Amino acid sequence: MKTIFTFCLGLFVVTAMAQVPTNFGTEAEDGITYQNYNLIDHGAVSSVRFMAQNAIASGVAEWNFYTGNYDPVWRPYTADDTLSSYNMMIDPSIETASARFNTNSNGLGGAPGRLRAIQAGYYYTAIIGNGTGDNFMSIVETDFAPVAIDTVYITPTNPTTNDDIVFTVELDGATMLSPGEHVFIRAAASPDFTVGPTFNEVTNFSNGVGTLTVPAGTIPAGVTAHYYALVTSEETPLHETIDYFTLFFANNSGNNYEFTVSALTGIEDVVAEYGIVQRNGNVTVSNASGLTAIELVSINGQVVANKTVNGTSASLNTEGLASGVYVLNLISGNELKSQKIFVD
Repeated sequence: MKTIFTFCLGLFVVTAMAQVPTNFGTEAEDGITYQNYNLIDHGAVSSVRFMAQNAIASGVAEWNFYTGNYDPVWRPYTADDTLSSYNMMIDPSIETASARFNTNSNGLGGAPGRLRAIQAGYYYTAIIGNGTGDNFMSIVETDFAPVAIDTVYITPTNPTTNDDIVFTVELDGATMLSPGEHVFIRAAASPDFTVGPTFNEVTNFSNGVGTLTVPAGTIPAGVTAHYYALVTSEETPLHETIDYFTLFFANNSGNNYEFTVSALTGIEDVVAEYGIVQRNGNVTVSNASGLTAIELVSINGQVVANKTVNGTSASLNTEGLASGVYVLNLISGNELKSQKIFVD
């Protein structure tokens, strides 16, 4: 029992020491009062925004990312180190004025960083990575108040390869974007956004609602797509850096959204006019005039039988097929109608 207790205590100590940034401190909002802000956790990064009330000269206002009682704290090692630039991702291995890990417990508390010139009426978004050591960071300066996104969703909610997938983004309390402001849907076929990553901009906002349509068949059957919406001033975002240029995340509190495309495409109600009959191990389309082909598709999207239509009727043999649900596709040029079939 004693050994187990000691092991658990050791785990607790390690966990407690492995802290990530939770706060940001600066007097840049009004140039007078030092304020402490709670960072909003977005998953890979955390951020906070304020509007500057007064102009402040470069190298005057300080900045600190920290947790608890400034232990640990993410800031330069030496005093009066001024940020090299706004609107860039700052690498702590290269830039001295960066989010370098410091802790007062080992006597290396670092020193407050200094901001570049602050412009009255501008908005400043402070962003830092959620790592436990040195972190990338950025401070994005905009001459507009970035919009917030209220809702992002897709229709249909359970799409098939025969469906156009429509992403809808609803802004929160705004009817339009500011000049230079962009809303993107970021999506990929893996949770870490490394497999098939894409950015697609939503450009057709009307009364605060914008849509983006992905044509049917773009995403293969069986693929789970992970996605979220974001606001940025970047015109051509990059997957490697976009977190540090994002002004608003609509990403399900860092968990992102997802959907899986089904292989059961376009199943409709019974297509009575085609006279579909199942008998003696065959599926027969009695009224096939106007059709060019028929095919039978398994639940995993594989074509298991097909035939070109040359007359007024056509049949597919189902003997030897595993019992279960299939889709009978009725093809006429560029048109497709489908009927669910059960083979026993």
